[in-house]
Amino acid sequence: MRADVRERFYRTFTYQDVDRVPDIEFGYWPQTIRRWLGEGLPLELTPGETNQMFLRKLDDFFGFEHEGFFIPVIMQMNPEFQEEVIERKESSVVMIGTDGVLAERYLDDSPNSSIPHFIEFPVTTPDDWARMKERYRLDDPIRRAPEDRISAARHAQKNGKCIIVRLSGFYGRLRGWMGIENLSYAFYDYPEMIHDMVSHWSELAARQIEQLPPDIVIDQVNWWEDMASKNGPLVSPRVFSEFLQPGYHRVMTAAKKRGCAVSVVDSDGNPHDIVQNWLEEGVNVMFPLEVAAGVDPYAWREEFGMDLRLRGGIAKHSLARGSAAIDKELERIRPLLDQGGYIPHLDHLAPPDIPYNSYCEYLEKKRKLIGR
Repeated sequence: MRADVRERFYRTFTYQDVDRVPDIEFGYWPQTIRRWLGEGLPLELTPGETNQMFLRKLDDFFGFEHEGFFIPVIMQMNPEFQEEVIERKESSVVMIGTDGVLAERYLDDSPNSSIPHFIEFPVTTPDDWARMKERYRLDDPIRRAPEDRISAARHAQKNGKCIIVRLSGFYGRLRGWMGIENLSYAFYDYPEMIHDMVSHWSELAARQIEQLPPDIVIDQVNWWEDMASKNGPLVSPRVFSEFLQPGYHRVMTAAKKRGCAVSVVDSDGNPHDIVQNWLEEGVNVMFPLEVAAGVDPYAWREEFGMDLRLRGGIAKHSLARGSAAIDKELERIRPLLDQGGYIPHLDHLAPPDIPYNSYCEYLEKKRKLIGR
């Protein structure tokens, strides 16, 4: 049978018959894009575009299928902090950003790094949180979805596109306000504050879903929730259950009432120990399955069963080792395709050690594998 892109995503993750899995990838480090331009990538890009990790123009060039229509959720702070430059350096600037975080941020053309060096965060104590909370008022008029975006969602749904809500997860959002070290202590020093932060963020998210007109069906909820390293998640299952899971329950309950059956969580590293917590709330697609962090999707499937869906899992650094390594890696993940509930792509952003020609070779071979 033939299927459009919406059906491929939905049918793949609900174990229905489908012509093939979607052809997608995850993105690129800016240094990778700059390398590929020097190796013959025939695409004109501005300096600003070469600094983007998720560049639609490059995705379109490679011919990737798009996941669907991301319905707007308006959860940003209002008002934002005033930007303030503290110090300028040759390839970076130390500044307070609109998020209130003091950090050393690398310039667009810097070859050194794409990740800021964080120095100080706006929330440390309950008093700080009280002030931050005012920037995320539940009754703020900006939280209403614009009518033109609602109309666009209806049009997308009518034309067979997957309707997706994309959210920052609870650990990820609190980490953005506090930083990893402050947050780690706060679970023990200020537990009531953490409960209130999670409750407030979940209410913001759930109300964004509940305000949508009833004719708009939500196919999928995507969570950004980087909360694991190679050594495991940054909180224990007990801490997750006590502090973070109630937030997931509030939002996923609202989403399920609107038809949601698929929910993807993006966490780097190896979050194995909290996978069961997510599954309990209907967050059932793990992504990007970093092989170098010790993620074994076959072991996960055996442990968690077919309730667990998977995305990613192709070891990115294999592409830098030549044709034989690419063949071996694609053969390794072939049985997952046979099981179903799996969409293959690299297990994180394409790193700069991958030559342009190798990436093209990988795409050609992967597409042959999936039947495109």
